[in-house]
Amino acid sequence: MALFVVEYTYSPETSSLRDDHRTQHRGWLTELVRRKVMRSTGPLADGHGALFIVEAEDEDAVARLFAQDPFVQENLVEKVQIRGWTPAMGEFSE
Repeated sequence: MALFVVEYTYSPETSSLRDDHRTQHRGWLTELVRRKVMRSTGPLADGHGALFIVEAEDEDAVARLFAQDPFVQENLVEKVQIRGWTPAMGEFSE
C-alpha cells in the first residue's frame, strides 16, 4: 500500500452547505479512520480546505474513495488534488 495526500479546496460560497452536510462527511471520515484507510485528516487553518493522508493501492483507488465523500457528492469541494507521498522521516516513514 502507498500513502497519498489529498487536498480539498473549498469555495466560500459553499460554506453554509458544508455545514448542512458536515455530519455525513465526518461519519464517512470516521469509518475510514476505523478501517485505517484514513491515516490523518483535518481542515486547513485558514478554512479554505482540508488535507487527508490516505493509504491505498493507487491513485485511482483514492479517486474512487473520495468520490464517495458526501461533500464531493454534493459538489461542495471546488478542487480535489491527489498526490502520492513518500515520507522520509517521522511518524509515517517506514
